Amino acid sequence: MQPWRRLTPRGRIVALGGLVLAAVSLWLGQRDLFWLGAFGVALVLGSALMVSAPVRGLRHERRIPAQSVPVGTPFTVTLELHAEGRSRPRLLHFEEVVSSALGPRPRFSLSGGVGAWGEEYSYPLTATRRGRHRVGPLLVRSLDPFGLARHDMAFSTSSEVAVAPRVHELGRLVGGAAGTSAEARTSRAGLVGQDDVLVRQYRRGDDVRRVHWRSTARTGDLMVRREEQAWQPATRLLLDNRRDAHAGDGPDNSFEWAVSATASIGLALLSFGATLDLSDADGVLDSHDNDRTVWAQRLLDAMTDEQLSWAPDLMAMARTEHGRRQEEAVAAVLGRLTDADVALLLDLHTGSGSAVAILLDVGTFAGLPHDPATALRAQALTDHGWTVAVADAQTTVPAAWDQLRNAVEAAA
Repeated sequence: MQPWRRLTPRGRIVALGGLVLAAVSLWLGQRDLFWLGAFGVALVLGSALMVSAPVRGLRHERRIPAQSVPVGTPFTVTLELHAEGRSRPRLLHFEEVVSSALGPRPRFSLSGGVGAWGEEYSYPLTATRRGRHRVGPLLVRSLDPFGLARHDMAFSTSSEVAVAPRVHELGRLVGGAAGTSAEARTSRAGLVGQDDVLVRQYRRGDDVRRVHWRSTARTGDLMVRREEQAWQPATRLLLDNRRDAHAGDGPDNSFEWAVSATASIGLALLSFGATLDLSDADGVLDSHDNDRTVWAQRLLDAMTDEQLSWAPDLMAMARTEHGRRQEEAVAAVLGRLTDADVALLLDLHTGSGSAVAILLDVGTFAGLPHDPATALRAQALTDHGWTVAVADAQTTVPAAWDQLRNAVEAAA
């Protein structure tokens, strides 16, 4: 039964035709027809035996230029094939098993088998979905020169490709979570006197204990003290990954936008000297590392693996293992908020550090009109010291970041 399974449709037709011809020739007493039928059957059996013999020492090496690529970026995979000695004449069909997120399966053929000097084949892939995807195993189909029989083989090895979120280059957030330079702080301090403090106008929600009376008397407006920030401020980077807080289908849904924004903001803050603690709705994901290169890779790895959560609220995101430091800055990428979420975020921002957020108008990612509740919740956060930019489906991550930069500079 096994040889029959290895026959192609053509081989089965030739085998059955040969058997029928041989039987008819015996009934008619035609010896020449019998030998013709027997030849057809023997040819099919020989083809089956030929493809059943494995290609001696067939091995392959798969080369991927980078183990991590941004989503939507084409990359090339190279296969090197080698075999020991001369192989029997046959046609080899190769097929790579790849995730549907990487596109159609690459296929190619080699006539005459694989020479001892080896063969090389390259094919392009483009990842359309963030995550970790497998390339391989490699499937091999051996065919005889007449296409009468086939034999399928498969290698067991595969390679992993990490598809990271799209990262955008963002500018410095002056006076915000990224901190300001020593020169900028000295310059601003000189504008309000020699007591070397930074002050700004009072905003609703400011602690009255931070009122700077000397500057208030000088300017005639109620001024509050802006605590001196370190050149390397601690920043909590928050991602709202709740399933109910996002909408949209495909690679352009609101959650993928939020993941891309979080990765971009985190890398920007690291490049500007910040130290990060990363959290989502399930709690703390990772804490800062002294080696910024290592932390940047860990941030990308975390965002590559980030998934939607069934968490009902942001309570776990607000908690930390060691408690929040009063001077710690907060940068958040938020989905659809409730009144309870807003109250929790207001409690989160009680120290002297800055708090900035990108709030998504989630409905627009599903083709719905703008939600007035989004603007109301953004205003509620703004009234209590947050700097908020509202982003819809048409807003790019750099555009939303520029909104935050402008708002922070206007409030400084």
